Amino acid sequence: MAIIGVMGSGRSEWVEWAEPLGRWIACAGYDLLTGGGQGVMRSSARAFSETPRRRGRSIGIVPTRSDSRHGFVALDGYPNPYIEIPILTPLPRREPDAPDGALSRNYINVLSSDVVIALPGGQGTRDEIALARRFGKPLMCFGPAAAFEFLPGDVEYTDELEVVSRFIVSRLPG
Repeated sequence: MAIIGVMGSGRSEWVEWAEPLGRWIACAGYDLLTGGGQGVMRSSARAFSETPRRRGRSIGIVPTRSDSRHGFVALDGYPNPYIEIPILTPLPRREPDAPDGALSRNYINVLSSDVVIALPGGQGTRDEIALARRFGKPLMCFGPAAAFEFLPGDVEYTDELEVVSRFIVSRLPG
């Protein structure tokens, strides 16, 4: 089963894009992978999880903190309640002051996804877009055009779910 990675803001839910996308991924029978937190991650996972008769699972790549008793524990607010398979990683979230190329859980988010769909977000989302390009992952941005003004000219974006769904299907084998 293919894994569709949905990347985006950890603060803003962008429900007008995240919820229809999460439902479509569930109806299409794919697994959903997010960073397991709030914002886009929560709204897409909520819509995905609440879709009746879905076959896929909701996966969250969860940032952690060191814990003397358990080794690592999830950061507060992680995973959101719609994550069925939380994967804890000692790799940190993308911090705003991190140097370019610093390891973060964004690598796991991108490398574990068969297709990456990026919704509006901050520096962490921009890093995931850059990683998807670097590693040759099929990538499309989804949301209002103004949110993607920073994109290089060769990155596709749309505000139409039908375009995103055709993109996903066309990039998967079989």
